[in-house]
Amino acid sequence: MKRLARLAIFVALAFVFFKLEIPYPVPNYEFLKLDLGEAFLLLGTWVFPLEDSLMALTVWAFLGYLTGSNPVGMLFKVVCILATLIPYHYLKSSKSKWVLVPAIRTGIMVLFNWVFAPMLWGLPTGMLPAYILIGVIPVNLLQTYLNLAVAETSAKYLRSHIKDIAA
Repeated sequence: MKRLARLAIFVALAFVFFKLEIPYPVPNYEFLKLDLGEAFLLLGTWVFPLEDSLMALTVWAFLGYLTGSNPVGMLFKVVCILATLIPYHYLKSSKSKWVLVPAIRTGIMVLFNWVFAPMLWGLPTGMLPAYILIGVIPVNLLQTYLNLAVAETSAKYLRSHIKDIAA
């Protein structure tokens, strides 16, 4: 029961910080957002097994849907988080996470956007290369580094307490 309560705290923090989003500051791309919500889901991988972090992501997405978030936007956000959370879980103790996690996430999101943005967002295929180069690549790199930095900094300060939290 304690574990579930602690997991709920990470979900709540992720949800609140997800709602505090910053528009991407490039004209015509303001619909792309930066937020720190992922940082708390990433931090959860230091405390809980991957299955619990995935369960937290599911609860987080459900809460987003219940509060009126755009379902298509939530789908893209869930894919982003999965593309960050899973590699981060396996690389969190490695120094290469600073290169590999952003590269994996950005690569997955480029492919996902290339296939689904025209269909789900109605983006004309002629605009797709510019959208990928100006929007998708920089936003995913910024978002990943921002959330990794917050998660790593938090984990560094909480490291001595993590075993107590998880128990």
